[in-house]
Amino acid sequence: MSNEINNFRLNDSIIRQAERLNQANKAKALERSEKPEKSFQEILDQKLKNNGITFSKHANLRTIERNIEVTQKDLERLGDACEKVREKGIRDALIVMNDSAFIVNAPNRTVITVVDKEEMKSNIFTNIDGALFI
Repeated sequence: MSNEINNFRLNDSIIRQAERLNQANKAKALERSEKPEKSFQEILDQKLKNNGITFSKHANLRTIERNIEVTQKDLERLGDACEKVREKGIRDALIVMNDSAFIVNAPNRTVITVVDKEEMKSNIFTNIDGALFI
């Protein structure tokens, strides 16, 4: 008889625990569904935080392939450098920073490609109007 009571208690405990887990999962799902998508203001703030610098698809691929890390501070420095070359009337610039080189379209503030230190040694840079070392 006590074995049946213990089984009943165990089954009841399992059912209550399953119900608690189910409630917790429902609450998490509801919380996820209530999160709004990024607003226009949030997207704009993110763009401004990057100092208006964008990376082309090609440049993004190169940063990944070449294991080049670009920090927030680097983005700020690139933005400032981009502004300097724009003031000089340079359209496509080579910006050398840290151990990397960035080919940047200054009017669009877009990084076209990225080269690491090792590749800089044997590379010839063409189709640029100027260079800036920071």
